[in-house]
Amino acid sequence: MKHSNQGQAERPRLVAFWSAHGSVGRTTTALNLAACASMKMRVLLVDLDFVAPSVALVAPTQDLSSLSTVLHHHQINAGVDSSFLHEFAPQFSAASKGFRVIAGLSRPERWQEVEPRLLQELLKDLAPFADLIVCDLHANSHRLLAVNAVARSMLTQADVVIALANANPMALARLLREIHELRALRTNSESIHVVFNKLAAKTTQPAEVAAFVELTKLPAPMTIRDDHDAFEMLVARASTKATLRKRSAYKTDIQALTDKVLGL
Repeated sequence: MKHSNQGQAERPRLVAFWSAHGSVGRTTTALNLAACASMKMRVLLVDLDFVAPSVALVAPTQDLSSLSTVLHHHQINAGVDSSFLHEFAPQFSAASKGFRVIAGLSRPERWQEVEPRLLQELLKDLAPFADLIVCDLHANSHRLLAVNAVARSMLTQADVVIALANANPMALARLLREIHELRALRTNSESIHVVFNKLAAKTTQPAEVAAFVELTKLPAPMTIRDDHDAFEMLVARASTKATLRKRSAYKTDIQALTDKVLGL
């Protein structure tokens, strides 16, 4: 699923994952959405969380290069070919052949090395090899978003932004306090998909959903139910420890989110 404008080459669909401050399962959800999408298209996931990058932790058996290393070699190579893909944007272990990843930085203090221009040039050269690019951004705060040019660039350019939060009063308060900055970056609020994560599997629509709609006038958020019998991630389904059932509330909700983001 690629997009094009008159006079411009087709480009991959760009999806950015954003959240208010707190542990809401953003990276897990981003990985699982990418894994679902990779059943139908070529997907590249880029870890742009400069506070706590964790994509590489999900693939401990793979020696993934850090984002700064990838950017450095891209400048040297002045382009992307199959050898570059194999070394710096490899196939994600235990996933489909259409799922590639670029890991985050090795240390948070190296984030200053990531210039928006260099990242844009890298993604442009990777575009012919992907139909969907998923960016996992760091948790937002007023200060961080204000100074982080990379995050602002991704949130502005993304075709879709998935704003993740947990369905509890504290998480709702954080989301309401910080989502106005996200809305200020987006010309179309309908391209922001709010998702409440980690609901109990048998929970009815939480009160936070109605409260969010009333206070923001945005569409009703989607929900992702927690499933203790399916805690293993979809991308780990080839692992001998994977316990994900073929039918589970979690998998159903992840698939529904994937289909909505892709317009299916």
